[in-house]
Amino acid sequence: MRQKNDISNRKKTQTGAASIEFAFIFVLMFVLFYGLISYAIPLMLAAAYQQLSAEAVRQAVGTPNIYHYQADSEDPRIAAIKVNAEQKAMQVINDSWLPPGWANSCGDYSGGFLKVSGDGSEWSACVRHATPASIMPALSLLGWQIPQLPEEIRGEARLRIR
Repeated sequence: MRQKNDISNRKKTQTGAASIEFAFIFVLMFVLFYGLISYAIPLMLAAAYQQLSAEAVRQAVGTPNIYHYQADSEDPRIAAIKVNAEQKAMQVINDSWLPPGWANSCGDYSGGFLKVSGDGSEWSACVRHATPASIMPALSLLGWQIPQLPEEIRGEARLRIR
């Protein structure tokens, strides 16, 4: 008889313990899941920017007469080579799955996504996202920021043709 009373008293004193345990486990699992997703998205975007810049530079050097390009040439046909290459690179970027606000040119690329060495032997393309925090907002928990994102997400590709 006494054993039955002990069991019923124990049940009365542990009422709600499972819900408290669930709350702790839920918060822990939510933080782990959010951390996993919030780091996976920027890493996926970094790979996408790298692939996009590589495809842009590949298409740009597919321009006819690309080997004749010289940066300091005054011949309008030579200058048109770079203009055509920039248009091809821009077309690749515009046709990508990225929203228009997510594809920005890099700071050291004057005016566009494409940069060419003076003698025309090295072509490079760069695509970046200037504010990664706008993609995945940070969660502040006990003084920790999840995720800790870089200043920018950037993809850059270079191709030597000579």
